Amino acid sequence: MKIRRPSSEFRSSVCSSGSRDKSAKPVFSLSWSIHPKILVGLAIMCIGFVGFFVCRYWACQSDLFRICQVLVKGCDHVTEDEILQLSDVTAQDNLLSLDLKSIATSIEAHPWIHAVEVKKKLPDHLMIKIKERTPVALLNSDKMYLVDEQGKIIDKLLTKERFSLPIITGIDPKNIIDHQINKSTNQQIQKAMELISMASKGTRTLGVNNVSQIDIAKRETLVLYTSDSAIPFYFDTKNLSAQFSKAEKILYQLYRSGIYKKVAKVELDYGPGQALASLKH
Repeated sequence: MKIRRPSSEFRSSVCSSGSRDKSAKPVFSLSWSIHPKILVGLAIMCIGFVGFFVCRYWACQSDLFRICQVLVKGCDHVTEDEILQLSDVTAQDNLLSLDLKSIATSIEAHPWIHAVEVKKKLPDHLMIKIKERTPVALLNSDKMYLVDEQGKIIDKLLTKERFSLPIITGIDPKNIIDHQINKSTNQQIQKAMELISMASKGTRTLGVNNVSQIDIAKRETLVLYTSDSAIPFYFDTKNLSAQFSKAEKILYQLYRSGIYKKVAKVELDYGPGQALASLKH
């Protein structure tokens, strides 16, 4: 029997096929594709952004938004011209390009200004609304100063100005530097302001119109002088509310008894729950 050997061509084909099966590795092909709608959306967004910045640039350069009028409200002591100078806004400015926060900060630097509100009114109006600080007392040191309800200095009192306010005395000029009061003196002033605040509430025998002066020279003592007869009322700095209530009752009794003008002084700090009214000799 004769056995046929495979031809060389057949062997080569078999070897080649076996070799490929052993060494071949799978190959994965990924294809990335973007949906046309997404491309359109991105294009529209880009066009929108570009259009926005182009329009904004045009608006900030357009004469349509040039400042035509600045309306200032709330002026009493401060003049409108002062506010306009502090705002540094001119007719050449574009309303849309203004920095409102910066304008408000500049105006608040004025000693009389408590708060500022700045608004844009399209197309060409700027509105500035201010709230001034209210003086409630005078501070007498080397100069006469106006102080607000917080006991902070507003400004020096000008000779032409007239204010009918209680005067706080007994302050060493060394304790006031650049219109700022040092901490220890400020604490005493705060106590004086408490008395003024109590006197200003409602109609009282010891109302604010009947308070001419409060001396704070002594650290733990306040001396309040009445306007009509300059009678001194001595307070200690603790529990002022109870002492003030006591002072009103005593003053009422002194008025009723008819000996008010004979009183030399009233000591509300005489003792716990006690007061002493001394008469003139």
